[in-house]
Amino acid sequence: MAEKFKRTRDQSHQSTHKKNQLSRIRHTQMLYTSLKAIAALSGLAVAVSIGMYLIARQRANALKRTNPRLTVYPVLIAPFSMLNILDLIPSWIKIKFPKNWSFEGKYDSFKDTKDGVFAICTVNQTIVQVANPEMAREMMVNRYKDFLKPIHMYAVIDVYGKNIVSTEADEWRRHRKIAAPTFSEQNNALVHESSIQIANQMFAAWENNYITSKDGSKSCSVNVTEDMMEFALSVISSAAFGIDIPWHTQPDHSEFRQGHQLSFKQALEIVVNRLQYWIITPKFMFLLPIKYLRDTKLGFDEFGKYLDHIIDGAEDSAFADKPKNLLQMLAKATLAEQSPESRLSKSELKGNSFIFLFAGHETTAGVLQFALTLLAINQEKQQKLRNEIRQVLGDSSTPEYKDLAKLKYVVSIMNETMRLFPPVTGIPKFTATQTLALGPYVFPPNTYVDVNTAGLHYNPATWGDDVCEFKPERFMASDALSRLGFAPFSEGPRGCVGKKFAQVEFMTLLTLISINYTWKLPDHVDAAHVLDAAEVVTLKPITPVQLIFTRR
Repeated sequence: MAEKFKRTRDQSHQSTHKKNQLSRIRHTQMLYTSLKAIAALSGLAVAVSIGMYLIARQRANALKRTNPRLTVYPVLIAPFSMLNILDLIPSWIKIKFPKNWSFEGKYDSFKDTKDGVFAICTVNQTIVQVANPEMAREMMVNRYKDFLKPIHMYAVIDVYGKNIVSTEADEWRRHRKIAAPTFSEQNNALVHESSIQIANQMFAAWENNYITSKDGSKSCSVNVTEDMMEFALSVISSAAFGIDIPWHTQPDHSEFRQGHQLSFKQALEIVVNRLQYWIITPKFMFLLPIKYLRDTKLGFDEFGKYLDHIIDGAEDSAFADKPKNLLQMLAKATLAEQSPESRLSKSELKGNSFIFLFAGHETTAGVLQFALTLLAINQEKQQKLRNEIRQVLGDSSTPEYKDLAKLKYVVSIMNETMRLFPPVTGIPKFTATQTLALGPYVFPPNTYVDVNTAGLHYNPATWGDDVCEFKPERFMASDALSRLGFAPFSEGPRGCVGKKFAQVEFMTLLTLISINYTWKLPDHVDAAHVLDAAEVVTLKPITPVQLIFTRR
């Protein structure tokens, strides 16, 4: 009996051992098969990558044969590819331009060029970068009908409809004819008035956080990034849409019409703060049961409905009353067109309203942040600013609109800030179906030719060896603004129609701050890194800026 039990146990062990062996063999075979598949896919990826790079080299060589003087870089990953923008390629793989290369490189990106022009060739694109002031002006001013805006790249900003930024040729001229005149002296005066009102709300909020020192001075720490974003948003809401929204420390009594789930301020803040996610996220994902995505969709839907209401009201009162905001002026201008084909549709009115909001908020808020930080670092410039304001305004505590034209140093600070930190680091153009010459170069059809604003603004041939220094005095000369090589608002007929709007807003606030405060960096803050910036739609500080403001 014992012998039988032993044989049975041994047979069971042998069976288990065989099963284990078979299992190990199967696992080994599966692992081997998986490794073979990975190796095959890796080999295929390498082969495809090599093939794509060789095609890019062929494209580069062809361009070089036509343009022997041109510096040409063949790359596998385009600088503006989503793989690059989202930083999905490791930095050690030398097949791409580094993220944020356009601003961080400044003119150093052009150091190996003959004249401030180089080209990047990928498997299917040729992208030319221009930091040469004469050629840049030729593209933007003299030959803007040849070097077209690549409007297919701007479809993402048609959030509510076509607009002055996303159109070209006759369609663009129709938009500009109606939109440009609305940025009038009347509107600029409204911007000035709104800026004063909102600045005073902001100052009142600062006063609630004052700390009194032993010498009796009152100071507060301010998150300049947040406050300048809120200030610019409030100004554009008031001057463009006629809706006053309260400072964040006050109750939200902004417009909340019947049938809406969000107030105007809530919808506006979602649109401004989540635009980049709205652009890059597939629209079906906003239907998923994820709160952030649902809230984002609700914000964009609600803001669209508010635009409908505002436009309907603006059209109803267009001729009955004197326009009180930018949107009413836009509605009046389009209704004044004799031909219905020349008018802007409701969708186009919404599209332009949105682009005025986006461009006016993003750019001005960023420039204000950088300017205040630069003046906190450069105290002697801050004092020079104060001296000019007192010379022009005397003892007045508030600048009148007519005073702004006399404040030369204030606007010079704005210009120098935008030279060092251009709101957009590139102005894209396109040869479309034409072969076009530019200077000594000839570019084939379907070539992107971009004005590299950062390179243009840091070109030492234009600005001198002190090109990296904050020096507003550069713009004090009578002929300063006619100097080539300065294009923060683009130039020529396609230049920004809201340029004066932004200048009035910036100058009014900086003047008011200088009248009421001195400011500096907090102790132990590294001045070398507080101005580190990256382009997220527009150029912004990488980390929020905190400054100490002391009441005069």
